[in-house]
Amino acid sequence: MYSHWVDRLLFLSLFLFTLLIFSPAISAQSTGTVSGTVTASDQIEPLPGANVFIKGTAIGTSTDSEGKYVLKNVPSGTQTISFTYLGFESVSEQITVTAGQLNTLDASLKDNFVELQGITVSGIRQGQATALNQQKTAANIKNVVASDLIGRFPDQNVADALRRIPAITIQQDQGEARYVQIRGTNPNLSNVSINGEQIPSPEGDVRFVAMDMIPNDILSSIEVNKAITPDMDGDAIGGSVNLKTLSAPNRQILRLTLAPGYNNNAKDLSAIGGLGSFTYGNRLADGKLGFIFSGSYNRSNRGSNNNEMEYDSGDLEALELRDYELTRERLGTIASIDYQFNSQSKLFLNSAFNYFTDTEYRRRLTIEPDALARELKDRLEKQKIFSLSAGGEHVLSSSWSVDYMGSYSYADQNTPYDRNVAFEQAYEDVLTGDDVEIIEFGGGDPDYPQFMTTTEGALYGTDTYDYDAFEFDEFEESSENTSDQNITGRLNLHKTYGIGDIVGELSFGGLYRTKEKKTTPTIKLYGYDGDFLYSDVQGSFEDDDFLDGKYPNGIGLFPDPDKLEDFFNNNRAAFDAEFEDEDSESDSKSETFSATENTFAGYVMSDFRKGKLSGLAGVRYEATSVEYTANIVEFDDSGDLLPITESNGSKDYNFLLPMVHLTYELTPLTNIRAAWTNTFAKPNYFDLAPYRIINREDQEIELGNPGLDATTSMNFDLMGEYYFNSLGVISAGIFYKKISDFIYITTYDFDESGPYLDYEAVQPVNGNDADLAGFEFNLQQQLTFLPGFASGFGLYANYTYSWSEAELTSEDGDVRTISLPGQAENTGNLALSYEKSGFSGRISLSYAGSFVDEIRESSDDDRIYDEHVQIDFSASQRITPNLTVFLELINLTNEPLRYYNGVTTRPEQQEFYSFWGNAGIKFEL
Repeated sequence: MYSHWVDRLLFLSLFLFTLLIFSPAISAQSTGTVSGTVTASDQIEPLPGANVFIKGTAIGTSTDSEGKYVLKNVPSGTQTISFTYLGFESVSEQITVTAGQLNTLDASLKDNFVELQGITVSGIRQGQATALNQQKTAANIKNVVASDLIGRFPDQNVADALRRIPAITIQQDQGEARYVQIRGTNPNLSNVSINGEQIPSPEGDVRFVAMDMIPNDILSSIEVNKAITPDMDGDAIGGSVNLKTLSAPNRQILRLTLAPGYNNNAKDLSAIGGLGSFTYGNRLADGKLGFIFSGSYNRSNRGSNNNEMEYDSGDLEALELRDYELTRERLGTIASIDYQFNSQSKLFLNSAFNYFTDTEYRRRLTIEPDALARELKDRLEKQKIFSLSAGGEHVLSSSWSVDYMGSYSYADQNTPYDRNVAFEQAYEDVLTGDDVEIIEFGGGDPDYPQFMTTTEGALYGTDTYDYDAFEFDEFEESSENTSDQNITGRLNLHKTYGIGDIVGELSFGGLYRTKEKKTTPTIKLYGYDGDFLYSDVQGSFEDDDFLDGKYPNGIGLFPDPDKLEDFFNNNRAAFDAEFEDEDSESDSKSETFSATENTFAGYVMSDFRKGKLSGLAGVRYEATSVEYTANIVEFDDSGDLLPITESNGSKDYNFLLPMVHLTYELTPLTNIRAAWTNTFAKPNYFDLAPYRIINREDQEIELGNPGLDATTSMNFDLMGEYYFNSLGVISAGIFYKKISDFIYITTYDFDESGPYLDYEAVQPVNGNDADLAGFEFNLQQQLTFLPGFASGFGLYANYTYSWSEAELTSEDGDVRTISLPGQAENTGNLALSYEKSGFSGRISLSYAGSFVDEIRESSDDDRIYDEHVQIDFSASQRITPNLTVFLELINLTNEPLRYYNGVTTRPEQQEFYSFWGNAGIKFEL
């Protein structure tokens, strides 16, 4: 099955083995290995990203996430090793290296934060120093955000934290950031991993992960790799987000957080929610056995007001007024255990579990010229992601090392119930049988169109608030189960070498991953045998201030969820008698699919250093085989359902991905970086599924596309960075992506010979080439050079400009130029902070420009995600060395979610959330 590329992998492996055996290297007989741990002297905390170099040579490295380092091929005899770290005093230590032996040298660095005149920094700045040092010493272009900086913004989930990073925009859901877009690309063009291993998506038809389900406070840092390296998964056109969970500490730690929360737009539900977290870790057995456990729980009662509009040729044809009540619960836990035989060998076991529930009541009033409808949606949705990984890292000799990992990841989305009931007012002319237009639209504000009863509507007694005039239309009860499972194995070998004054490390490795994805919805549609009156289920809930009074009469009363459930259960026979079996079966089967993916990957790369120039070059090869099962659902010329048949499809993908990274150290604090990388993104699951939904009566067909090519991209980056010793960075850079075969949904005349020729078809297809370019700027600095009180101020600012152009070719050969979906021209963040005498405060502004959310037949009708400006505030005060109180306020200006249709004066959706926040205490030992 895989013979067409297994031969290539075998050839590549043989080539690498030969290369390693005969690669020039300093003789192991005259060299040894030096390893150890670099820590902060006052807290005994590890210092990841510290520079470790042997003076007078090019031999050097940086410490890992646990502050550990290994120097291989170190000449025997007395050597002086230098340890440097931003925000800390440099240290040099001497060691006598014994040839052929494993030599140990630990280092303890003293921070220079005491120079900052009264600013309490021991807990506040440590993580920031860690992140900046990891970013500075990385071989590739990346942003690293430490947990303490995340904690100083009022962000409670990962997506909210990521929008603070340069060149990242987000899409929101109910006021919270949910989907992440990197450098002007849509969410499907990036990947998300936990501790370096990709996590599956709990959602049904996509590959990307909704990041609002993962809390911040179980993480040690977030890494955004904007230019990947050959040892990383290649499906990262936008970039790769790596969530690093907490690891076992060098000492006992205990942290507690407790905070009630408030949402100003919660109505019938209590507006009070809250969050709590717990972390405990320690190291036992003379420091060999370490463990940590952390858990976080958040409950928020939320509400929103919404209006949505539909247009036909630019004219308003439908208006929806919606009121939402939600309860969201977010649970995250991690556990990590490691056993360190010595500084050069360890085993580890990591696990993470994230659980998210969303209980939603949606009350919707739909106004159309010929109908009024009142609908209630009552839904519970549960998502979870579990990951477990085990592996080891070992130094085998003075020039060889190995690391390996096996992992299991599982995600699912379970919707136990999703109930929708609809009641309607609609009238027909008694003579002609035509629908009667009972409503007309007006008003001068396109954001809040008004509606009124027509003369004909008045004759029929049309009244939006006459509940007895609404007749039962339909009841839907549905559920869904989606699962996504990954099993992965990785192996990496590393060999250091030296050629003259060039030193480096050659690495090669491989990966195998098997994936299974399934989606099984169950949709049941019911009529009712008898009289089902609105009053049977009418509730008393009423939003007295809907959309701040823009609709003076509000939206009225709606069915009550508990009454609806009781009525359904007590009258089941009357519902079953009118069960719509054909529509239920067709709706369920049309969305059912399963997929199996098998991926093999191999890579070879070498990093090197010569004087101030360092670099990394290599190539990655990935091969994926996909097999799908879906259904063909067809209705005959009379609209009756034909027998449903199963459909199968398969697709193979092969990618060869060369990459080069170069870094020139202009000064010890200044880097100039350049990168050339090649990446890809496979189509979303459901886009590839071989499903078909055929309506012969209307001559329409909707279908998947098993032949879709993956989107590929050639990427170029140039970046300059300057790091401040007082903890900060200023950087600027440009990027360019040449993207091929991007995917979009199109409508065309079906051209496949057979009975459906010339049907109107809707299908995902590959587009032509696209160009994406941009500029990004980033500044983080504590203004410690200012005198007295002003020395506590700090500035956090970034700005990104991006541009894209793609061409779509229609059936008749017309070419249309568009911007890529997800690409916002301008994005940025600005935050002013103050930290002194135990106080930390920050007011922040986040801006994202508008971007295309959905490509339609014409640019005049494209769905556009409007610009978004959000202002947040957070503050904390340390009461004792162990106790801190804090306050967090979010969306102070009630910024809405807004979409529009082609032009901003045709809004499609507006959703307002008001403000919300938390206040509480943190305890740390």
